Amino acid sequence: MSQRTYPQWFKPLAEQVQSSSSNDASVQLMAARRLSDKASLLRPLQDEHLLEVYREAKKMNLSSEFIELLEEAIAMRHLEHFQEA
Repeated sequence: MSQRTYPQWFKPLAEQVQSSSSNDASVQLMAARRLSDKASLLRPLQDEHLLEVYREAKKMNLSSEFIELLEEAIAMRHLEHFQEA
């Protein structure tokens, strides 16, 4: 039996799995980089104000994306130990 050929745009399943896992990793890396870029916009805030905004955002149950952004900014400043205080 001859092997069936597929159009260029179709990948065998094994290749799809390999490329999807590498795509997932690159998507996660890009998302983390964007989050870090956005978190850097919070630099003008003083540390205590950033922590206050974080605490209030948690109390008010604001969007998880916003809270993640604040958490990233807190991590960038190495203030994790003050988060819950």
